[in-house]
Amino acid sequence: MGTANNFNTDEAPVGVLHNALAFGTTVKGDITTDGDFRLDGRLEGTISCGGKIVIGPTAQVEGDIISVNAEILGAVVGSITTSEVLVLKPTAIIKGIITTQALVVEPSARFSGTCNMLLENDDLPAPDSEVEQAVLPEATPVAAPAPSEGYTLGKVIPDDEDE
Repeated sequence: MGTANNFNTDEAPVGVLHNALAFGTTVKGDITTDGDFRLDGRLEGTISCGGKIVIGPTAQVEGDIISVNAEILGAVVGSITTSEVLVLKPTAIIKGIITTQALVVEPSARFSGTCNMLLENDDLPAPDSEVEQAVLPEATPVAAPAPSEGYTLGKVIPDDEDE
């Protein structure tokens, strides 16, 4: 017979890890997970997710979100950083800084803040570093077109009315 300490630890977990924080639950602190995560409660802190994070319609986040992919249906006040795709669903309310490779904003989603798009070969910025602003070429001023001949502004007085 085996004992409680005698079990096989060589097997890898089956399937993908899924974590959830239910509605009515509040966490004050940081969360780190390698698998996918669904948040329907309230988080005051940073969540770092090695997979996809779903912020449900009842969820409230006051802090930073760092993940590979994210789908936001709830409220976030803070920064959201994804290395691949961020989707803002119609019920999403975001106030903060977004850094992502691809952004999908569905109708009715609300976003107030800034968005920085990563190029394919860009690395994610360190959580505490500021994202460098892209330097865009100066806009070339466009000259106004020359007025066309034959057109005038105002009332035209014929020459013979001067008498």
